[in-house]
Amino acid sequence: MLKKMRSVFVLLFIFGFSATLMGNEWANYYFPDALDSYWTYEDQDGEELTRYAIEPEEIDGETYRAFSYEPVLEDWTKYQYYFHPYFYQVSDDWVAFFVGDDIENATRAVTEQQWNEAMAVMKQQLNNQLPGVNLDLNVTYELDIQAQDYFYLLPTPATFNEEWEASRVDVEMDLQIEIKSDVGGFPPTSQAITMFLTLIETGNVTGTETVETSAGTFEDCLIIEYRMDAEIETQPDLPEAKTLFADAYKGTLTTLWLAPNVGIVKMLQESENSDTVKTLELINYEIKSTESESGEGN
Repeated sequence: MLKKMRSVFVLLFIFGFSATLMGNEWANYYFPDALDSYWTYEDQDGEELTRYAIEPEEIDGETYRAFSYEPVLEDWTKYQYYFHPYFYQVSDDWVAFFVGDDIENATRAVTEQQWNEAMAVMKQQLNNQLPGVNLDLNVTYELDIQAQDYFYLLPTPATFNEEWEASRVDVEMDLQIEIKSDVGGFPPTSQAITMFLTLIETGNVTGTETVETSAGTFEDCLIIEYRMDAEIETQPDLPEAKTLFADAYKGTLTTLWLAPNVGIVKMLQESENSDTVKTLELINYEIKSTESESGEGN
């Protein structure tokens, strides 16, 4: 009997909570942005990033809430759109980051970095396979990257264990590969390849939990998981290349923790195909509001 009564009270509490915190109000509860508020984070390398809530701006006739950051971003390979939006909107349906151009810049920078690293490895492997033969591998490419305008951080209100499409990025890469040798009997060869890559990221609110950070202990944090998947086609059809590139992108899991009346307090990013783990943790903050919360890291 007690178990049944307890279930009734839990349902009543959830219903009352949901009815009270609907839409825009619910979003502000987990993503506050009062002017002059700030949040300071530290990543896995000990580098700090401070976000400031600033005056809204109008872009193409629409009003966006805005953030500024210190230090100013100089390397797009370090950009993380999960917590680094300059403009965003909070509506009755979504907390949506206006980051399409930023995602395109970051995708381009990361792709170029990874491709240059891969080319160095490929050149070394080619010359190792043919000792005494000096092979010159030259690869040129053009990138066309199209990202949707918004990263959908969180539906408002959210329902546990209901996935949504948070972001989509389409990449077209036109490759021209040339191999030359300084040894007779190895005629120069060339190959043109076009690769079509679609990166789809789904979000899912999986529950709540208490999170400890340098800025304090936060209860009832929303846990949001974003999982990346990749679809790839090549012309001509190259199964091994498709597998290689798809594995490089898919399988990344990014988890955010959002605390009531504070916002993002922690991030963890892991990949099935890499030992690299990226983290972010709130170390200091101040929320400017009538019911403000503030904390300082040790």
